[in-house]
Amino acid sequence: MQAAQRYPLPVGAAILMVISLLFWLIGHVSLANWGFLLVILAGALRLFWQTIRHVLHKEFSVDVIALLAIIGSFLLGQYLAGAVIVLMFSGGEALEAFAVRRARASLAALAQRVPQTAHIWQGEELVSIPADQVEVGMEVVLKPGELAPVDGVVTAGTSSMSEADLTGEPFPVRKAPGMLVLSGSVNLDTILEIRAQKRSTESKYAQIVHLVEEAQHQKAPIHRLADRYSIGFTALAIGLAGLAWVFSGDALYALAVLVVATPCPLILATPIAIMSGIDRAARNGIITKSGASIEQLGEVDIAVFDKTGTLTLGMPKVTAIVRVQPETQYTEALEKTTSTRCAQHALYDEETLLRLAASIEQLSTHILARAVVELAQERGIPLCEADGFEEIFGKGVRGWVPLHRQEEQGTQGKGGQKHEKIEVAVGNRTFMKYLSIAIPPSFLEERQRRVNSGQICSFLAISKQIEGLLVLEDVPRPEISRLSADLHTAGVKETILLTGDNEVVAQKIGKLAHVDRVVARCLPEDKVRIIEELVAQKHGVLMVGDGINDAPALATATVGMALGTQGLTAAATTADTVLLSTDILRVARAVRLGRWVMHVARQGIWVGMGLSVIAMFIAAFGFIPPTVGALLQEAIDAVVILNALRAGRGSLEGRAIQPTTPSEDQKNASFEQPQTRVAHSHLSLEEGHQ
Repeated sequence: MQAAQRYPLPVGAAILMVISLLFWLIGHVSLANWGFLLVILAGALRLFWQTIRHVLHKEFSVDVIALLAIIGSFLLGQYLAGAVIVLMFSGGEALEAFAVRRARASLAALAQRVPQTAHIWQGEELVSIPADQVEVGMEVVLKPGELAPVDGVVTAGTSSMSEADLTGEPFPVRKAPGMLVLSGSVNLDTILEIRAQKRSTESKYAQIVHLVEEAQHQKAPIHRLADRYSIGFTALAIGLAGLAWVFSGDALYALAVLVVATPCPLILATPIAIMSGIDRAARNGIITKSGASIEQLGEVDIAVFDKTGTLTLGMPKVTAIVRVQPETQYTEALEKTTSTRCAQHALYDEETLLRLAASIEQLSTHILARAVVELAQERGIPLCEADGFEEIFGKGVRGWVPLHRQEEQGTQGKGGQKHEKIEVAVGNRTFMKYLSIAIPPSFLEERQRRVNSGQICSFLAISKQIEGLLVLEDVPRPEISRLSADLHTAGVKETILLTGDNEVVAQKIGKLAHVDRVVARCLPEDKVRIIEELVAQKHGVLMVGDGINDAPALATATVGMALGTQGLTAAATTADTVLLSTDILRVARAVRLGRWVMHVARQGIWVGMGLSVIAMFIAAFGFIPPTVGALLQEAIDAVVILNALRAGRGSLEGRAIQPTTPSEDQKNASFEQPQTRVAHSHLSLEEGHQ
C-alpha cells in the first residue's frame, strides 16, 4: 500500500499489465489490449508533460526517444511493447526515487537517535529529566549503552565510547576525566559523570541534525550525465529508425529501433550511482547536501585549504613551560624597580608551575585558560581551590593558591592555621604592568623570539615575580604530512594553502603538509579572488575550511567542504559537503568517492549506450520485434542498475602511504593562534594571554 502511494504509476502499470496478460492468456485479446492501452496513455501523458517542462527550461533530454517509442507503439497497435516501455521507464524513476530515499535515510537515522533524557543527582537519588532541560555546568550521569545527551567534560569514571555515528570512526575512544564527550556518542562500558559544556540544542548532535535537515530539504538537482550525449544519441536513434522505415517500407522496423533505443539505462546510470555514493558518504562521516556535490567532487583537480582549524587543530595547546633561571642581570633589574623581598628568587619545578597556573585558570572561560587546564588534567595534576580570583578579560587572571596541596603537608599549618596561600598571576605584558610586576629582559627576548615564529606566550608570576613563560600554539593535525600525497594519488593535480598568517608560519605549515603552493596574508576577499581565478581557468576547485571567514571561499569554489568538528558555523552552512570526522585524510577519501561514483556512472552510460546501439542496428534489419525489443531493453536496464549499485561498494583507499614519524621541525613548529573563532577574535599574538 505504501509503495503504491509513493510510486503510483509503476505499481499501477504493473498491476494492469498482470491483469492484461491474464486476459491475453485466456484468449480475451481485446480486453488485454485495453489494459495495455491504459498503461500507455498514463505513461505517455506524464512523459509528455516532463518533456514540455524540459523544453520550457531550454533543456534537451533523451526522454524524447521514450516518448516517440510510446506514441509509435500506440499508433501501430503494438500495445504490449508500449506498455512495457511505460513500465520500464516509470520503474526506472521509481528506482531512482528509492535510491534517494535510501541514501537520505542514512542521514535521517542520525536525527531519529536524538537523546531524549538525561540523568542527574538530586541529593542521593538519580533522576531522569528531559535532555533539553540540562543547563551548562550541570553534572550528568551516563549509563552504559546510553547516548550522551549533551557535550561535556568527563569529571568521574573511565569508559570506551563509540563516535561512529557522529564521525564515521569505527574504533571506540577511551574517555577519562578531563576529556571531551560529544552528544550522540554511545557509552560502551561503565558509568561516566560529565559536566555539561553546552545545552542539548547547541551540542554536537543538534548541529548534525540541523545539517541533516538542511540536506534533506535541498532540491538535490541530479545532473544527468547521459544528457551530455543526448543530442547525438537521439539523432542517431531517430535517423536509424527513419532509415529502417525507408528501406524496409515497414514502420514496425522503425518502432523496434526506437524501443531498443529507449534511454532508461542512460537515465538510471547517474542518479543511482550518485545516490549510492551519498549513502556511502554518510556512512563515512561525510554529509553531502546534493547529488551535484558528489558529481563535482569527482571532477576536482585542485584542492585549496585554510590553515587554522583545518590543517591545524584550531585550539591552542600548551607546548612548553619556560622556567626562570637565576641571573645577576635579573636580580639587579629587580633591585632597581622593586623591593629587596621581591628580588629573592624561589625556583619552582615545571609541575608546580603548571599546578599553580591551572588552579587559577580553571576559573576562567578563556580559550587559552582552557588549554592550561587541559594540560594539567592530561598530566594528572590535582588542582587547588583559588581565592580572590580576578580577571581582566583580554589581559590576564590572578588569585591566591596554596603553594603546596593540603594532602602533601596536612590540612593545617603551624598553630592550627590553614596553609598560607600565595598570589599567582597569568597574563600578558599589559597585565604584568598593571600588577607592577617587572619582566626580566631574558623573558622579553624569549617571548619576542617565540611570537615571531607564531607562538602565543603568557607570563606566569608568583608572589609578584616572573617565574615562568607559558608557550601555546595551534598545533598541526598529526596526519597532515600524508594529505597532499593522498590527494595526488586520488587524482588532484595541485594542493594550495591560503592563510591569513604571516609568511614564516604559512611556510612552516605548508612544509609539514607538503602542499604545492602557499599563499600567506590572505584576507577572505583574497581567498575568493584566487579561487575565482582558478575556476575561470576551468579548474575544478575543492575548498576545505572551517571558519566563518572561510564561508565566502567555500561558496565560490566548485565544491566547498567544511570541517564540522569545531561546531556548526557559517562554513558548514555554506559548504556543499561537511566532514564530521576529525581525520583530515577523509578529504582525500571524499575525492576518491566522487571519482569512483562518476567512473561507475560513466561506465554504466557507455555500457548502456553500447548495448542499445548494437540492438538498434539489429532491430533496423528486422531481427528484433518491438515487444522483444522492450524486453531486451529491460535486460539492459538490469545490467546498468547492477553496475550503478557498485558505487556504494569497493575500496576507496589509494596506494598505501605509510605514516611518517614527526620530524624535529614538526615537533618544534610554531603556529599562530586561531583567528576564525568569533568568540575569541580578540586574541593577539603580540600580547599573548588575553
